[in-house]
Amino acid sequence: MALIGRHAAVLDRFDWAPTPPASSEPQHALGTRRLAARTRAGLGVMGIVLALAQPELPQHGYVVAAGFATILLSALVQLSAPRLSWMRIEESLAGIAGVLIVGLANQQVTAPSIVWLAAIATGMIARGGRVHWVGRIVVIGAIALPIARLGSLSADYAGLCVATIGLLFTSGRLMRELDHLLAQARHDADHDDLTGLLSRSAFRLALEKAARRASAGRPACLLLLDLDGFGKVNKTLGHAAGDAVLAAAARRLSDAVDASCEVGRLGGDEFAILGLCDDPLSLAQALQESLGRSDENGRAVSACIGVAKAPADGHDADALMMAADIAMRVAKRSSQGGQVSAYAGDSLSGDGQRSARWALTRLIEGDGLSVAVQPIVDLRTGAVHAYEALARFGDGSHSPLHWFSVAEELGLRDELERACLEAALRLLERRPAGTRLSVNLSAPVLRDPVTIEMLASQRDLSHLIVEVTEDALVASDDELRGAIAPLLARGACLAVDDMGAGYSGLRQVTAVKPEYLKLDRSLIRGIDRNPEQAALVGALVGYADRVGSLLVAEGVETAQELEALLQLRVPLVQGFHLARPGRPWQVPTVALSRLRHAPDPASPPPPTQLAPATSSRPVPTSLASHTRRSPRVVASAAPPLSAS
Repeated sequence: MALIGRHAAVLDRFDWAPTPPASSEPQHALGTRRLAARTRAGLGVMGIVLALAQPELPQHGYVVAAGFATILLSALVQLSAPRLSWMRIEESLAGIAGVLIVGLANQQVTAPSIVWLAAIATGMIARGGRVHWVGRIVVIGAIALPIARLGSLSADYAGLCVATIGLLFTSGRLMRELDHLLAQARHDADHDDLTGLLSRSAFRLALEKAARRASAGRPACLLLLDLDGFGKVNKTLGHAAGDAVLAAAARRLSDAVDASCEVGRLGGDEFAILGLCDDPLSLAQALQESLGRSDENGRAVSACIGVAKAPADGHDADALMMAADIAMRVAKRSSQGGQVSAYAGDSLSGDGQRSARWALTRLIEGDGLSVAVQPIVDLRTGAVHAYEALARFGDGSHSPLHWFSVAEELGLRDELERACLEAALRLLERRPAGTRLSVNLSAPVLRDPVTIEMLASQRDLSHLIVEVTEDALVASDDELRGAIAPLLARGACLAVDDMGAGYSGLRQVTAVKPEYLKLDRSLIRGIDRNPEQAALVGALVGYADRVGSLLVAEGVETAQELEALLQLRVPLVQGFHLARPGRPWQVPTVALSRLRHAPDPASPPPPTQLAPATSSRPVPTSLASHTRRSPRVVASAAPPLSAS
């Protein structure tokens, strides 16, 4: 082994070391080498033509032509096998050609001698400026031969000698400096300047290669990570603190993976890991543990992780990114940090019968699409006040959020949402007397002319509740205002969904005078153990009563939460503790007679049955805009028909 090591060191010293394997050979270097070889081949052909076309050359034309034929031959061999290490001695062949072209001449600077010098230069460019010591001696010997034969040195020939020697001894350093600058530029382009991880474009290239290898039988996995609560760090502590969190997360992710994995930052607080592991969920768990370790200041980081596998979930980079992104959305939907979700749907590549696009098209056509309902209970009377329509797909093996995320990635979300709305509207006329039906629509679909026509075709909208998310209303525009106003004029009710989840723009929300304010489940979870949370909900009860809206607490999952809401006199409740989504028209599993507020002498008795809604309420003329979001973000914020 020691002998082999000494032999390798000697080879490296004299530049005879073998060429690196194909996988480590930079593609740009191969491209430069091929271009230089083509140029040298062209120079060889040009030299042969000049030699045969100029009979006045000092030596015989066929001798000069033979020299250029040697250059042409070396160029052709390198074009056919650019990785062959023995071609590093091609400058020696160029030196032998110089003996025939320049050495036998009488110190005359002719066109063939200039072409020969250009051929030497292109060979050095192809080799990155490296010149073998044997080739250097041969070239110097070629230009020194006329001086030795004639015993003198002409001025013109001295210029040729100086140019050749300068090229031999300075090109290496110049090319090394150029390679260093190019390598630095490539590194800056391929790496994120804050974290040092792969940039989005570089990670994309790595993912494309992995997808091709996976199709050839080498499976890979892709993990997308989104840090939990990073936006609050930027808002409360500033961007410098946010940058520190990103840099720390990048270090922990890099420490948690081995050398076979690629780690990149896609932008913002989103990271990606590409690996060859057979158990990506174990890798995701290791990443969570690494992120969760407290630093010297006692701070820890958590993330939601989406996992996709190649080739099962997709055969190309786009499909794998979509699958991992869908899985990450499902993980984030839990409203708890540190969740991991793996994509388990059909392949996102192609449109065959085993693809997600084909399955989604069937759902849009109504095959496998159904509607479940969940009752909304009036705690003032103990009766069912309304039912919320909930989309259900196929055999239930995939959540509605999964299908809506797939539809958004494939550009079919609006079509799927309209199909769900059409199925829900068929239940509107069959609802129990004195109840309403609530549907959840995203802003892009609500603005769509097809949706507007679908709703306009209904005979009576007085028992329909249209739920729109809080952020959609705050970011509303004239087009959305124009879509909502005719529905309200015909008696439809407006509900603000996910109240308190994002914006807190009460002024903008109440500008549309909604009949219902639906509190986000994050405000209800654990309300019996959190006095501050209970105080906030109690204040919102009074606020809603003053502005003429009904407050709805959704996500009630325990008896303790229900009891706390009864004490706070929240009028309407909805959640798993009362009834899980099911077939129309189920009643709550909790005894309705117990679901009533204590009598309040200061308040008039509530109605026992809903009176039909009228359009006497003035139609809002302004939906004040506070902050705008892209339609894509709005659409993903609230799955239609409440895909919970």
